[in-house]
Amino acid sequence: MPDRPTCNAHGFDRYHHAVRADLTYGGGGWFALFNGVSSAPKKIAFTCSLCGETFETTRDPEVLKQYRKYPYVRKPADVPVAPPSGGRPAPPDGA
Repeated sequence: MPDRPTCNAHGFDRYHHAVRADLTYGGGGWFALFNGVSSAPKKIAFTCSLCGETFETTRDPEVLKQYRKYPYVRKPADVPVAPPSGGRPAPPDGA
């Protein structure tokens, strides 16, 4: 799994639900959005919504293409899913 920057206070990466993606578009991007077409942003800054720290800013074309359909971004397969914490255990199979 590739190392991704995380929030210093909470350890959240860009795929955590408490992280806000601030997308910056160029002039053509805004024109496309106003005409109902989604466009890839020029830059994305990832900010923790709990502490306000901006821990990552990217212009990587792969990440920008992934966030073209923000907020409908899915984790890539290389990001492990954390096990659920607290709550009731899952019921056994067949129950």
